[in-house]
Amino acid sequence: MRITYLVATVVALGALNVVEAQAGNSASVLQFGTTNSSFISQSGSTSNSATTMQFGATNQATTLQTGSLLTVNTSVIGQGGTTATASNTALAGQIGGSNSSLIGQIGANNTAGVGQLGILNGSTILQQTP
Repeated sequence: MRITYLVATVVALGALNVVEAQAGNSASVLQFGTTNSSFISQSGSTSNSATTMQFGATNQATTLQTGSLLTVNTSVIGQGGTTATASNTALAGQIGGSNSSLIGQIGANNTAGVGQLGILNGSTILQQTP
């Protein structure tokens, strides 16, 4: 009887070691101020999700996401200038199976860049001067 429980316990623990729970990464940043700076770096095997919203005279945001060919990466960066000479800079870098990014900027000087390496890639950049 004790051997049966021992064997069942060893088999159950072995199964737990083989099947690992794969949790995703999620990060959100909200900034109000004269000068805002944000840097998000995520590395996950299932999913990475990042959102940055900035409202100020000078806004700078960078998001880097890496994973395997099974990883889903999602990045959203929103920047709103609060002065007539507002400056916005946004960069997104993604490596994974499915990559999507959205960058929206309102300001006098807007700069955005996206780099994606994966099977399915999609990006949208919206820029508006006041």
